[in-house]
Amino acid sequence: MTAIPHAAVALTSALDRFGQASPRLLEAVTGGDDAAMAEAFVEMTEAKAQLKAGVALVRFSDEMFSALLEIGREPRR
Repeated sequence: MTAIPHAAVALTSALDRFGQASPRLLEAVTGGDDAAMAEAFVEMTEAKAQLKAGVALVRFSDEMFSALLEIGREPRR
């Protein structure tokens, strides 16, 4: 079982969240709505954290897979 598909879903979700929050932020800035601007910033910050977690999961999965391959190459005792 691999973690890559789960990470891909997390990355896609984070990018979608960021993309949906961006126009709301622009709308809030041009309209002068401070509360909406803060909400959009929070959503974008959460999406950024989710994106970082997804990338970390991909990296960890790759390192784990490499370590397992290395273990498989070691001679048996």
